[in-house]
Amino acid sequence: MSNPLRAFINVNRKCHSLIAKLFPQTKHSAYKHYREQVNNNLSDNMTALDIGGGKRCLFAPESRKFKGIKIIALDVSPEELEYNNDADEKIVFDLTSGERVPIDDESVDMITSSSVLEHLKNLENAVTEVSRILKKGGKFISVFPSKFALFAIINQLLPNWLARKILFTINPAAIGFGGFKAYYNRCYYPALKNLLAKHGFKNINFMFDYNQSGYFSFFVPFGLISLIWDCLMYVLHVKPFCAYICFTAEKGS
Repeated sequence: MSNPLRAFINVNRKCHSLIAKLFPQTKHSAYKHYREQVNNNLSDNMTALDIGGGKRCLFAPESRKFKGIKIIALDVSPEELEYNNDADEKIVFDLTSGERVPIDDESVDMITSSSVLEHLKNLENAVTEVSRILKKGGKFISVFPSKFALFAIINQLLPNWLARKILFTINPAAIGFGGFKAYYNRCYYPALKNLLAKHGFKNINFMFDYNQSGYFSFFVPFGLISLIWDCLMYVLHVKPFCAYICFTAEKGS
C-alpha cells in the first residue's frame, strides 16, 4: 500500500476511534466476553479442545494457573498447527467432512472456538461431533461474526479473492490471520440456538455485540454509517442483525 493511502487510512481510523466512543454499543465486546467465559471455566485436570486452534490457543496463558490441563488444538491446516506451541496435542481435521474426529466419546471437558464457525460449510456436522466428544455437563463456548452483519453480507456477496484483497488493503495486519472463505452457515440467532438445542445442549446463553464499525473505520463517513446502524440495532435489540455473537452452552445429560 502506498504511503499516502496508509496515512489517509490512519487519520480516518484515529478520527473514527474518537467518534465511536460516543455510541453506547461500542462499550460491549463479544471477544472480551468470550475470553472471560473461557477463563472462568478453566479448572485443574481438565481437557480442553480448541477448534481452529491454528497457530495459537488464546486461553493458553490463563490455563497455566491450573494443574494438569490438557489442551488439544484442532485445525484443518497442518501449516497453521505447525506454529502452535500452546497445545499438548494437535489434530489436523476438517469438521465439516462428516467423519468422526479422532477423539473418544465424552472425553473433553470444554470445547472452544474463536472466529471459526462462520468458516464451516456444514455447521451441523461440527455440532454433532462437538456433542459426541463433550462430557455431560461440559461447556461449548464460541464467538463468531453474525451472518447478517453489514461486513458479513458484503463478504458473502463478493468473490473471496476480491474480499481478501480489500481486507488486506485496508488492514494489512489481517494477512495470515483473516481472509479465509466464510459460509456463515446458521451463524445467526435463532438458527444457532435451535441447532444447539437439537443436539442436546441446555443453558444456552448468548451475548450480542453490535459494533462492527472497525471494518469501516478506514473512511470516517462509512464508519459513521456503520455506527448509526449498529446503534439502531442495539437499541431495538434486533438479534439477527448484530455484528458478533458469543455463546456458552452446556451439554445435557
